[in-house]
Formats: sequence, C-alpha cells, structure tokens
Amino acid sequence: MKQLPLPIPIPPTLDRWPELAPLAILDVALSASESALLSACPEIHIEVFDRSPRGSSTRRAYTVILQARRLAAAIAAYRDAVDREARRAERDLRRTF
Repeated sequence: MKQLPLPIPIPPTLDRWPELAPLAILDVALSASESALLSACPEIHIEVFDRSPRGSSTRRAYTVILQARRLAAAIAAYRDAVDREARRAERDLRRTF
C-alpha cells in the first residue's frame, strides 16, 4: 500500500501559501483513490491487467492510477519548490539583519 502524503500544512505556512491546504487534501484523495482502485481491480496490482479487453474498467482504472501518480508527483514538485523558496526567503531575511 502506498504511504500517505505529508500532513496538512501548518497555519503559518498557509498564510503565505494557502493553496497548500487543498493540494494536501487532493494528495490524500489521490492516494485513497489508488488504494480503492487497486482493491476493486486486483489484477492491476499483479500486473495481469493486459489480458483485460481494451476499454475495460480494469484498463481504465490503470489509466486513472497512472494519471493520479503523475498529478501526485506534480504536487510534490510544487511543494518542494515552495519549500525551497521559503528557505531562500528566510536565508535572505537573515542576511539583511
């Protein structure tokens, strides 16, 4: 099973980047969706879904999982960028004092 994403951001972070809250919720929803799809279509997990007919729910579920993982990766990259910018801003602020 996939590890749950990072927790909801703390309030001081939300003052500067309020978009992190819904993105954290989306991240959890993507993880839950993947778990549910893998439970509904276990053949995806054991990689025999290629025997399923084209357009079947199993193949569609696999596509949803792939797209969800891509979106989760994009969210993680955004979160990393925000973290880097916050550290850079904090470092620049310390240099001015």
